[in-house]
Amino acid sequence: MQYVKYSIVGILFVTAIAIVGYFSVLTDGGPFQSDGIQTIIYFPNAEGIKIGNKVTVHGVPYGYVSKVDLVHFDEDGEILPKGVLGIGTKVQITLVLKGPIKIYENYEATIKNESLLSGRVISLDPGSRFAQDPKTFEYQTSGNENLVLTDYTTSKSIGPNLKGKITEDPLVSLSELIAENRADIKKTFSNISDITTKINNGEGTLGRLINDNEVHSNVNTTLTDAQIVLRELREGLEDLREQAPVTSFIRAALSAF
Repeated sequence: MQYVKYSIVGILFVTAIAIVGYFSVLTDGGPFQSDGIQTIIYFPNAEGIKIGNKVTVHGVPYGYVSKVDLVHFDEDGEILPKGVLGIGTKVQITLVLKGPIKIYENYEATIKNESLLSGRVISLDPGSRFAQDPKTFEYQTSGNENLVLTDYTTSKSIGPNLKGKITEDPLVSLSELIAENRADIKKTFSNISDITTKINNGEGTLGRLINDNEVHSNVNTTLTDAQIVLRELREGLEDLREQAPVTSFIRAALSAF
């Protein structure tokens, strides 16, 4: 009986390892992932991007990051060979896309978070031939046409140097905000502590109301009296409403003479 239990546990363990291995090795970014269509985008910095990170096109998963390099560039912005120093550095990120795609001159490539707690992804908007209305998102086919920068149709397609931008990680921004206002935040919590201490000691109106039974009793008495007054006022209004038809009849009768 024990042998059967151990066998079941072993099978479950091996199955779990196989599932994890499949999703970490054979899926996007794994070493056995088949080649797709490669494109290169340059960013000011990697900002949390690493090999295997997802690439989305209009929010749809469409590839992954296959390579991240630090490159040097010269005065003309041209990328220098490895080992040659230039006037500055930037990050060269190689993407592997699942299928062919056209990149227009109004494209956008952004490193951002999919959600508050998710990892970083590269969001690629390839642009479009015609501009879109910002409200209806309809294509304005009567306007100017955007040029095609490159047409990625095969794995060997070569395009121009595409440039991307970066949106700040919300958690990093929050931590920086806290760090910059550490003194004010500490002072605020200190004030809150002082207020709660005074309330617990019965100081101030709110403190006496909470801690002094006599004050609490007086407040209850006042509220009870107010309820009685409101009830009597309501009863008086109902009596006037009931007497209204009689008063109207008497007034009409006297006006007839």
